[in-house]
Amino acid sequence: MKKLIPFLLIVLSGLISGQNIEPVRKAVQKINQTTGFKIKTVPYSYFMDKYEVTDNGIELKGFYKNAVLKKMEHFIGLSAWNIVTEYFFSENHQLVFVHSTKYQTVDENGYLKKPQKLSELRCYYENDRLIKSVGAFNNDEKTDYLKESQNLKNDLKNYNH
Repeated sequence: MKKLIPFLLIVLSGLISGQNIEPVRKAVQKINQTTGFKIKTVPYSYFMDKYEVTDNGIELKGFYKNAVLKKMEHFIGLSAWNIVTEYFFSENHQLVFVHSTKYQTVDENGYLKKPQKLSELRCYYENDRLIKSVGAFNNDEKTDYLKESQNLKNDLKNYNH
């Protein structure tokens, strides 16, 4: 009986958090179906001025609808792989979803014609709190996507082209 209670708590918490992601999925689907975004691109030169330098560049795109940020795409090009991370925001401007994918671009024979997906991570948020993550990212450090999204939002605000 003592072993059954923790098991039931884990199962119930999984069911509860599983129910929480449906509104996130709907919000992301709505954003992905939206057309006519105003896109603001922050180029590699901006990041170089901040001493953020990579082998194959960094780029940030903000997707705005009616002057409200709905989505960001962040590209980081490293020597042997690229990392593409998408951030999605709710109607009340909170981070609700992050999708990050790591692609291998070089192997022992040189550059690949078609990059190969190495890993993928999906993170679901509610009220600025991670409620579920799916997948794994094969890197040594965990990224605080809430903090990173705020930093990238600031980059979008601060870049004047």
